[in-house]
Amino acid sequence: MSKKITDKDGKTYVQVKPWYKRWWVWVIIAIVALILIGSLSGNSSNSKAGSGSGSNTQTSSPSKITVDYDDYNVKSSKIYKVDYSNNDWDEADVKINKVTVYKLAKPYKFDSANDGKYDINGFIKLDMTIKANGDISIYPQQGTAVIGSEQEEAVGESWDGDINKGAEKSGEVYIPVKDLEKTTSISNIRFKFSGNDQNDMESDHDYDLTLNLDNN
Repeated sequence: MSKKITDKDGKTYVQVKPWYKRWWVWVIIAIVALILIGSLSGNSSNSKAGSGSGSNTQTSSPSKITVDYDDYNVKSSKIYKVDYSNNDWDEADVKINKVTVYKLAKPYKFDSANDGKYDINGFIKLDMTIKANGDISIYPQQGTAVIGSEQEEAVGESWDGDINKGAEKSGEVYIPVKDLEKTTSISNIRFKFSGNDQNDMESDHDYDLTLNLDNN
């Protein structure tokens, strides 16, 4: 309750309590503090729930990807950790560390080098590493992939080609996909490409790989 004060001239004033002495101010401060603490705790829980491990890792989708200098908006994506290795050819060790399947936000017109323009609904990305045990020329970006009944040519910015003995190169290979309902629609990928000895063009080697994607 406010207190009235009368000065020596007979004038009456009302003395108002400072804000920090009002009980309801501290009640409001306490409520706001509880809300903030609860919000921070919820964000921490959500962050922990988003992490995972195992053969499949669901990731937050990028807003877009760039393939062969063209941009594509992405609706969803999924990473498959395949850890595939192949040393059938003595001249090279080939590894595919992971496969990413991208579902595009809408159908896009894709301009293929050999098949002209057609609609696609997704991409497959192979993350590859090649170690040369001799002077080789190898071309996974000129490979072909079979996805179900669909056969597609690989694309991407060039990183393959000549690799000299002892050197190691890593890069990405993109495969356009015409029919893709969702990122878990693909169960396996057959991928073919070739390589040869730089000093002996007749000593070529054809790779024929099958990558199984675990959707369990």
